[in-house]
Amino acid sequence: MQVLIVGEGPVADALTPMLATLGWDATTATTLADSESTIPSADAVVVTSHHEDVDGPAIRAALAAGTSYVGAMGSRRTQARRREWLVEHGVTDGELSALHAPVGLDIGADEPGEIAVSILAEIVAVRRGRAGTVGSIASRGGAIHPDQEPGTAYCPGG
Repeated sequence: MQVLIVGEGPVADALTPMLATLGWDATTATTLADSESTIPSADAVVVTSHHEDVDGPAIRAALAAGTSYVGAMGSRRTQARRREWLVEHGVTDGELSALHAPVGLDIGADEPGEIAVSILAEIVAVRRGRAGTVGSIASRGGAIHPDQEPGTAYCPGG
């Protein structure tokens, strides 16, 4: 299984060795050009980047390529910004329904390694046809980090 991580930072750093443990291959891209050239061979794309010139376009390219798993890390505000950009750039509601955002299963993860585990668990659940039977962060309303004041959560993305 080939996983493309779009972005850098502590979560991307934690994902890479965990993917190797699963026997999966990881590629990291930090630019849109590198992302777009790798997406066709990726089975899964995880966007950790919060850079507007990279994240939305990479998500759009992964969805258009029919990548079997596309997930994006970020706050509800970041997700809304991306969604607005995606809709403005022709991504349909049907395509958006395939996006796992915020990425990961709802296991209470706060630290980069924990977040990486929640992302990998969601990828496994989707691959195994169990996505609808486990709780994901995207399907839960409210704050991603309910124990923190709005706007104070640190996002370890890149």
